[in-house]
Amino acid sequence: MKRGIYLVGNLRSQEMCQNLIYSIRESGCQLPIRLIHFGGTEINSAYILNQVELLRYEDFPADAKQLIANLRTVLTDCPMGYLYRYLAWFSDWDEFIYSDNDIVALCNWEKLFEYLSDNDLVHADEEYTTEGKYNYNKPELVKSIFGSSALETAITAGHIVVKKNSRMVEDINNAVNWFKENPHIPKKHDQSLMHIASLLGNWKMINLCRTHGWLSSWAGDYKNALEIIHKIQNKDTRISHIHYSGGSPRGDFAIQELLFSNKTDKERLKKLFFIGTGSLSGFYQIKKQYVRVKNFAKRNLMKK
Repeated sequence: MKRGIYLVGNLRSQEMCQNLIYSIRESGCQLPIRLIHFGGTEINSAYILNQVELLRYEDFPADAKQLIANLRTVLTDCPMGYLYRYLAWFSDWDEFIYSDNDIVALCNWEKLFEYLSDNDLVHADEEYTTEGKYNYNKPELVKSIFGSSALETAITAGHIVVKKNSRMVEDINNAVNWFKENPHIPKKHDQSLMHIASLLGNWKMINLCRTHGWLSSWAGDYKNALEIIHKIQNKDTRISHIHYSGGSPRGDFAIQELLFSNKTDKERLKKLFFIGTGSLSGFYQIKKQYVRVKNFAKRNLMKK
């Protein structure tokens, strides 16, 4: 059984990617890692390049490129690099983990494959509690089409464990067709399409948070790392990873301390100094408002 981990990244995500790989290795996981170039400037970290096999879009076969092109016809709300996670289905590995860069491994991910014996996909998140608001413009219609429990099988596509088979690629292409037939229902993002593919193909999936009592993997559910430790002790349960989704984590919140796990004490203090200066001075807030105004203006210009 061939297994491994797929990541997608570039120079912009390099710091988080390096910390992710560090956390994977420190957990005891020795699975091979392949890093697909996201686009833009390539990663140049010696540590990362020593740990991964670097791949590019051009390295994949024609049918993989065809899938990405097909996905792009409907997934217009996210950068092209986000779609490259789907290239993992065209690897020579029988089973794989895909992980976003804004994640920290909190256990040995090799153990996650044990749950694949009777399943196509394993994940550990609480996306099922969101009622589809992050994936769909009209989540109620998803329930009317696929059944009242359809939204309870939602996936956080940033961390998945997959048993690869050709049928799943067919289901993904069918999901593209579904998006074209129902453009008003889903948000045009890769995560919503993966969920539709799972519904169309009736994938066998297990959510470790929902069925096995694993702790939430979303960083927003915790105040700090101490709370995670307390919850693990009190519940006698497990946690796979922490996912800093919902924005670009800088490290200015207590729970984001885990993003500095791979740094020396001096490197961490330097990082915190610059982050603290930017946060306390109001620079980050001004920058956020500037980006909002810029994007608003860009959208309006495109409509004219």
